[in-house]
Amino acid sequence: MRYIAITICLLIQLTTIQGQTIKLQKDSVSFNEIILVLEAETDFHFFYHSSWVDQYTFSPNFSDVKPITILNWLKKETQLNYNIIHNKNVIFSKGHILKTNFYDQYLNHIAKANEQLIDTNVYARTLHVVEETKTISDEYRIFTIGNKQQTAKDGIATLSGKITDSETGESIIGAIVYLEELGKGTVTNQYGRYSISLPIGSHKIEYRSVGMKTTFRKLKIYSNDRFNVELKNKPTSLKEVTVIAKSENQVKNLRMGMEKITLKTLKQLPLGMGEADIIKSTLLLPGVQSVGEAASGFNVRGGNTDQNLILLNEAPIINTSHFFGFFSGFNSDIIKDITLYKSGIPAKYGGRISSVMDLKLKDGNRKQYKLSGGISPVSGRVSFEGPIKKDKASFILAGRTTYSDWVLKLLNDKKLKNSSANFHDLQGNVSWDIDERNSIFLSGYYSHDEFDYYQEDKFNYNTFASTLKWKHIYSSKLFSTISSAVSKYNYTNVSGYEPSNAYQVKYQLDQYLFKVNFSFLSSLNHKIDFGLNSTFYDLSPGIQSPYTSESLIRSKKLEKEQALEMTLFIGDEFDLTNSMSVSAGLRYSFFSNIGPKNQAIYLENLPRNLQTYLRDERSGSGLINKYSGPEIRISSNIKLSNNSSVKLGYDKIHQYVQMISNTTTMTPTDIWKLSDEYIKPQVGHQFSIGYYRNFKQNSIEASIESYYKKLDNILDYKGGAQLLMNEYLERDVVNGKGKAYGLELMVRKKKGKLTGWINYTYSKILHKVNGEFAEEKINNGDYFSANYDKPHNFNLVTNYKASRRFNFSINYSYSTGRPFTPPVAYYNFSGADKVHYSDRNTLRMPNYSRLDIAATLNGNLIAKKLNHSSFTFSVFNLLGRKNAYNIFFRNDGTKVQGYKMSIFGRPIFTITYNFKLFGNAKDDF
Repeated sequence: MRYIAITICLLIQLTTIQGQTIKLQKDSVSFNEIILVLEAETDFHFFYHSSWVDQYTFSPNFSDVKPITILNWLKKETQLNYNIIHNKNVIFSKGHILKTNFYDQYLNHIAKANEQLIDTNVYARTLHVVEETKTISDEYRIFTIGNKQQTAKDGIATLSGKITDSETGESIIGAIVYLEELGKGTVTNQYGRYSISLPIGSHKIEYRSVGMKTTFRKLKIYSNDRFNVELKNKPTSLKEVTVIAKSENQVKNLRMGMEKITLKTLKQLPLGMGEADIIKSTLLLPGVQSVGEAASGFNVRGGNTDQNLILLNEAPIINTSHFFGFFSGFNSDIIKDITLYKSGIPAKYGGRISSVMDLKLKDGNRKQYKLSGGISPVSGRVSFEGPIKKDKASFILAGRTTYSDWVLKLLNDKKLKNSSANFHDLQGNVSWDIDERNSIFLSGYYSHDEFDYYQEDKFNYNTFASTLKWKHIYSSKLFSTISSAVSKYNYTNVSGYEPSNAYQVKYQLDQYLFKVNFSFLSSLNHKIDFGLNSTFYDLSPGIQSPYTSESLIRSKKLEKEQALEMTLFIGDEFDLTNSMSVSAGLRYSFFSNIGPKNQAIYLENLPRNLQTYLRDERSGSGLINKYSGPEIRISSNIKLSNNSSVKLGYDKIHQYVQMISNTTTMTPTDIWKLSDEYIKPQVGHQFSIGYYRNFKQNSIEASIESYYKKLDNILDYKGGAQLLMNEYLERDVVNGKGKAYGLELMVRKKKGKLTGWINYTYSKILHKVNGEFAEEKINNGDYFSANYDKPHNFNLVTNYKASRRFNFSINYSYSTGRPFTPPVAYYNFSGADKVHYSDRNTLRMPNYSRLDIAATLNGNLIAKKLNHSSFTFSVFNLLGRKNAYNIFFRNDGTKVQGYKMSIFGRPIFTITYNFKLFGNAKDDF
């Protein structure tokens, strides 16, 4: 009788599970996502250990099949056994079949615990709310959208809404909204908003984002309306080391040359100074380089460091580093999204010809208060966030400081031992949803650096930026963002080595911005962005004064410069055919100096120098030295198959403000100059093409991109140029042109315990200065390698998730040494030793190589506890390689001797403690 009863039970189970049919057709889907579909479509709950299935991705193609068919298919694909218990519970097992007497014990344990069960052999998925609270889960409900009486005549309705994190209330950027039956979808913008046009009727919509649980909603749509969704974090997801594009699939993503760096990736990378560095992390991407360790700024596809536009909540940031490049200028704890555009730059961005890095701050936790931070041997940071009005308004405030003087005390050099260096910064953001249609955002940023070298040289530099934004939703198809921003950068440089020549120089550049941006989704699924941007520049190029009473330096003040830049833009994204998508944009920019202003007059048809200078003429007030021109942006994606595509792009950009510096890297005391009568705006043209291919159900991505860039009106410098406090810069600078071309290869593994990427870049960066006169030529007017030309670059980034608490990372970087100009002879002229140099940039430094490692140990994974903490152990430059940062020469009386200078000539060990403290929140303060 017992065997007969068991047989009858099995027949009942099979009859029940075979009584339904399911459609499951997806391009790339994980095991977890298939289970979510089965749970949504049937009454079954599934139990398994996550580590058994993390490595699997599938492309199922089932149309109206019975669930048992899908289960048997999964069993075959994964070699996992399964058993059906009590007509509704499916338990997977690996390597063995569970015995019957275990089932009741197992399920009784779940009932008693009334929570997620974690065991060494079996991982039990959280049971649906329908069982615990006897209410219907949102995934089972049918939501009515719109008004039956207002059904659109064309049969199309626009669904819009906001996707947020269920734990924090933060909006989620780049979340995917997808309808499988229509094969269409969209992604959320920087405010977590989405909008998509759909046929009237019933739809099942998938909502997903990296690191979040995928969820589904069944909607019955009658007319335009809003529908908001909260996504939950994946408690068992791997902390994947990945750089992702706008969507999860690079083959289908429209833009090329766009990279997103996840915050989880950033914080897992080995730390040079105990802190995650946003700027340095970009150097691990193809096409992005720097001139050396601790260098401030970065070079993208042949561009100079000043040709990168860096925006923090839409405010431009001039100086992006602390401590002369050793620390990032941004606290990663407050950053929500990092997007780098190397090509395919949207029309709404402009002003720099090389790249755009767009940083978005977190809105702050809208559910509860949280205090987090970290402590390393040389710096500390802390952030505090929480609701102002629960689920409606929130704030976040973060600060950092350094206490690095103790490191200087350990050095043998007497002057450095008695020097001091420190910095601090403060960042914050407030967001408030006034109602369903209106939101206000206010953000601020302040940083301060000081360096005192043995009371001989002093530097201090400051950055202040603030943005106020108002977002208004007119309808489900149209919304606008109106913003105003201010960005101020200033520095003071003191030289007191010789009391008789001691001086102080002050410099300041202020920018005031106003932007009106609109986004419109047409009924034909054209996503149109258009708007107006304006920037007012207020530049104080230098005030020099004596620093001591003994100083013989005369006071001097350079004339203030002012200018106005205005742009109009429009961009459209649409599907031209089923296999071809296009993003096209047109931007028209206008720039003009604002008078009155002194302008130097020189003899015609002669080089500009002191001998050909005639006089200064005072211009009238108003707009002078006007420049303008159109800028074209176009990108296209041609899908060759579900797993491969080709992309093409073209960008033309004008740059009206540029850095004047004769060093190879950005420094805090660099001079920024507005275009004028003699210093023309830079113009960049970039052509790019790429091929993209995914393997193993999109778990591995491979790409190859090639580009050619043409640069006009780039600046170079005459020999012996004086840049500081020079009111006639046009005498020491020369205009030239450049070209850059390269090939970028990348392979990325996105899933599994071992994740990461490997890339190789070949690039050439050539400049040419061939003026009309001999003193306006460099290297006889021939092309020569730029200071930051490094043809070969290789990066390896790996992360191994050993367990839910421990992960290990390894980075390796290799690149060609950059060029330099060596002395080839010295001679005595009129009693003074003179050095004769070779042609510009004829030799190269030694090649660069560096290996870094890091390990992170998280505290216990109890969800409800006050403090969540972790320790990160990292070694920067593990092999202790003395990479040359610079090469300099000294005359010892008989010969000129060259010396290599390295920044990190030994391994740098760092231990960082990170913590997160949570507290309950009331509805209001």
